[in-house]
Amino acid sequence: MSILTHYREKLHLKNVANEKHLQGQGAAGVFTGLKRVGVLLDATSKDVHQPALKFIKGLKKEAGNVKVLAYLDVKEVVQKLPFDYFCKKDLDWIWRPKSEVAPEFKQQKFDLLINLCQNECYPLEYLAVGLKANYKIGALTDYPNDYNLMLDSKNLQKYIEQVYFFLNKFRNKK
Repeated sequence: MSILTHYREKLHLKNVANEKHLQGQGAAGVFTGLKRVGVLLDATSKDVHQPALKFIKGLKKEAGNVKVLAYLDVKEVVQKLPFDYFCKKDLDWIWRPKSEVAPEFKQQKFDLLINLCQNECYPLEYLAVGLKANYKIGALTDYPNDYNLMLDSKNLQKYIEQVYFFLNKFRNKK
């Protein structure tokens, strides 16, 4: 790793630490009345599009309002996607999203935020940490971050199964 990249990472992590907004209702309180759900997704690989779209469709049945924001690790996006997205050209020097869609997404308040990215993705990490949500679900990482529930899976389908498992487990039975 070059010294410059190391310096950029240090700046990024410092910036993320300054963005922390961990709110907290108990899990059961969040999952009983889901109205607004946010989903972050690394859509660089086309392999994730189908499982993610199926997952999002299922979430829309549970919660009326599901907002999706995807990051593509490419310079320019050549095709239209079925959700809002941003790419490399929309990032600043320390990987903060500067596109129009990212600040709009970040200003919203969610009952539940789900980050479907299982790999290190600085732009999505920055958004996830700074978003206001009653409950946040994300991938297990090696450094401190602020998800209420961290799941360990490198396979998107398994990860989605874990999310569904916990959504059902935390839901209050009436």
